Amino acid sequence: MADRLTKTGWLDHGLKVLAASGFGGLKAEPLAAALGVSRGSFYWHFHDIAEFHAQLLGRWRTRTTDWVIKDLEQGASGSKRLQRLMRMALSSDDRLERAVRAWASHSAGIADAVAGVDQARIQYLTRLLHLAGVPADRAPARAAFLYWAYLGRLMVSGDDARTLAVADIDAIAMLLES
Repeated sequence: MADRLTKTGWLDHGLKVLAASGFGGLKAEPLAAALGVSRGSFYWHFHDIAEFHAQLLGRWRTRTTDWVIKDLEQGASGSKRLQRLMRMALSSDDRLERAVRAWASHSAGIADAVAGVDQARIQYLTRLLHLAGVPADRAPARAAFLYWAYLGRLMVSGDDARTLAVADIDAIAMLLES
């Protein structure tokens, strides 16, 4: 890279490595080598690998949760938001999500960060369901069930086994709202 590598550049590269190779690839030297920079660049932006890991998880949350919610909030309303979220979640590339969750199974700190993201996502799903007309006392259980289905999709092997037609996703969204 001819230009100075930014902290965001490091983090985005880290997310790509995590998705492609797993958490074992998140070490300063191999990351720097892949970017064509020295380890000094890494330590210019991060005190140590632990700080990099923490900020990497923050970047993951921002990209996969905060930005998604912001995008949905700026778009359609009510049941259309739920339908759009389900389409995104049930048809997206899940390599990064799977890698983060595999990493969490090896580290209590990572697991805590993932649990925080899970909680935020379920709360948002609960809100969407309630806005779509699901009674407040039923929305949390439906949100949890929907999120568990998403997580279960991550565990199924083979891309074909994790794919639903858009019409089927929309039909499921309508069932959840009634």
